[in-house]
Amino acid sequence: MKTTYLDPNLYNKIYSILQYSNALALRVSLETGLRIDDVLKLKKSDLKGRTITGVAEKTGKKFKKVLSADLTRRLKEVGDSVWFFPHRFKTDDHRTRQTVWKDVKKAVKILKLGGNVAPHSARKTYAVELFKDSGIDKVQKELQHDNTSTTMLYAFADILQGSARNTPDIDSICEKIAEKTAALLEKRLNL
Repeated sequence: MKTTYLDPNLYNKIYSILQYSNALALRVSLETGLRIDDVLKLKKSDLKGRTITGVAEKTGKKFKKVLSADLTRRLKEVGDSVWFFPHRFKTDDHRTRQTVWKDVKKAVKILKLGGNVAPHSARKTYAVELFKDSGIDKVQKELQHDNTSTTMLYAFADILQGSARNTPDIDSICEKIAEKTAALLEKRLNL
């Protein structure tokens, strides 16, 4: 089942219910677009100043992300000597994605949010917001997608998700995407 796009304004409600370290991991994903697996395997040595570097587990591609000052400060305050998100029982390993997933699912149930909200929802929210600010090429680069059509599923997740609920035809979906793209172009070109 595909994860649900979530409005960025709902994350603070979710954070308030999550265990602090899980909320922090989700925040890193929302701010960087990284998959939760890649966030959880970050080591203290991966952070230099406000820049975090690593290799995406799924693709093997290197990434470099600049974090906000607040998120950087919070990361420096958690974890052990090696991991930002250490495993609860294994001293030589990081937290598992299933741990964060279960905590997010619990929060979503408490908040009575519909759909399949999961840690990967943060990646979709990141893509939608980045598309609004910077366009499809930036989203593709930041998510490290080889195929633009994959990127479009993320960048237009808000529209596609709304369309799926109302089950319109493909022309209606394309029209909404074209309207959104045109509005962003007008904004960027100051028309």
